[in-house]
Amino acid sequence: MGRSCLEGCTVLPDDRREPERYEPLPGIFDLPGWLWRRTPRPARVAIALAVVALIAVGISIAPGIRESKEERERAERLERRQDRAEREARIRREQRPVFVEGRPARDVEARRELVAQVAESVLADARRRVSRGQLDKPIRSVECEPFPRNVTGIGSEDSTEERFGRYFCLAVIAEFARSEASVGGSIGHPYRVRVDFDTGRYALCKISGRPGEALLTRRFGPTTPRACGGGP
Repeated sequence: MGRSCLEGCTVLPDDRREPERYEPLPGIFDLPGWLWRRTPRPARVAIALAVVALIAVGISIAPGIRESKEERERAERLERRQDRAEREARIRREQRPVFVEGRPARDVEARRELVAQVAESVLADARRRVSRGQLDKPIRSVECEPFPRNVTGIGSEDSTEERFGRYFCLAVIAEFARSEASVGGSIGHPYRVRVDFDTGRYALCKISGRPGEALLTRRFGPTTPRACGGGP
């Protein structure tokens, strides 16, 4: 029978006891696995069940989310189509041709007089639209030039070779004088006109768009009606 410590067992000093072992803290990439190994088994089971439950919920609601997204996209497409249709209808109303009967122009002088009458008709139409609230700001004057613009500035009214003439007119609301900082110019509402010099009949169209400089830019949507010189 062994003896008890009271009978003379040798007690090791504290510095000779075997130290406890600690697992060092791993790096950041190994930390999840380290935490998982130190997690009690019941907690692991609970975590695993929670993950499975979340996956099941995600699978069950995914079709609904997808369907809701598709419905929202269909509604947005429909709204865009409706907006585009309303905008194009408004542009067509705004660009509806106005026909005017003039005198046949057989020579250059008569043709130039007819083009001057065109400018007066555009001025009257623009001011009528202002009075109806369709255009803003008073119309000061109208400037017309051959369409398409050319470097010579010579139009169909300057000869008798062509029966028809096409023109771009600007119902001017503001003018800017030439200066060191600006080349000057006019701002207003654009019009397109097609003249039949043989009959004296012409059509003018208010072109959709906000007031801008007398520059012809490409626009999307309804184009200039053929009656007013649109098309190729």
